[in-house]
Amino acid sequence: MGSEVTAEKLESGFAAERAPEEADGGVLAVEGVKLPQALAAPGSEKELTLIGGGVRKVRIPTGLELKVTVLAIYADLEIVSHLDKYRGLSAEQLLSSDEFIYAFLEAPVNIVARVAYLLPLTGADYASKSGDNTEEDLKAMNKWGKAEELALKEYREYFKTKNCPPGSSVYFTTTRSGLEISHSLDSDLPKEPEFVVKSTAFGTALLGTMLSSKGVSPQLRATLGAKMASLLQQ
Repeated sequence: MGSEVTAEKLESGFAAERAPEEADGGVLAVEGVKLPQALAAPGSEKELTLIGGGVRKVRIPTGLELKVTVLAIYADLEIVSHLDKYRGLSAEQLLSSDEFIYAFLEAPVNIVARVAYLLPLTGADYASKSGDNTEEDLKAMNKWGKAEELALKEYREYFKTKNCPPGSSVYFTTTRSGLEISHSLDSDLPKEPEFVVKSTAFGTALLGTMLSSKGVSPQLRATLGAKMASLLQQ
């Protein structure tokens, strides 16, 4: 993060984690980042519903935790029909293992993950760590091969020239053909995807690094579990 991180931003980053709260018009706010209840994936007109939102924190050498990004997951509500075996379960039961998370991520519907930056990162730094986590998870699931190796290379190449200042966002959309990536320097939703990584396994695993039991945002996982438990009760 280098010299771009000012003392003021660091102080903000060290603040205690705040629970998601409702802002005007039913918009959810996480660490001041507004998450609308619905959005359309870049390049699509179909609205997806907010399923969960949470902050990602990293621990620095001094032992303090620094808030770096806010994560949000949106999905087509058709996803509920693909998760019938989980109907009636509580959030705690859904999240007792990662089985439900991967059933959710592998459902044949579009899912969008938004990564909103609270502190500045270079694209290369972001892709390095997130790519390492994705590779590790794919290998653990015996899903690592030449296609996934190429996907990781393309993923890092895309981010090599990107910068992610505070207020910017990256949108990841998992589709049946792969992972679509879009980048916005402000709160505006990109109109079209900028790049496609043609590996569904890579896209699923990338989102899994956000949501799994060892994922980067327990708050995101918890809010998704609560929302899906509610939807699966209906």
